[in-house]
Amino acid sequence: MAKIRIYTAKHCQPCKEMEVLAKKLEEEGGADQIELIDIETDEGFKMFTEEVLSHGDGAVPSIYKDGQQCKLGFDEEGELGFECPEEEPEPESIQ
Repeated sequence: MAKIRIYTAKHCQPCKEMEVLAKKLEEEGGADQIELIDIETDEGFKMFTEEVLSHGDGAVPSIYKDGQQCKLGFDEEGELGFECPEEEPEPESIQ
């Protein structure tokens, strides 16, 4: 099951929009598991440092799926969204 982590901060306006989007996706079943992480907490900042800052990124909101960075952007209607890397298929065994 894929885990999507959305790193947010209270002062960040796009983060508020991502929080709304995350709740909508969960309600619609559009994501396996979404975890909102407030980087202004000790534990949240530690996770942010390990997963985001260590990759050279430092912005919020930042979204990671299974340790890989997702791309933020706007759709045709101007709504904020994100696109995560596709999972690589399991290699087929040769028999």
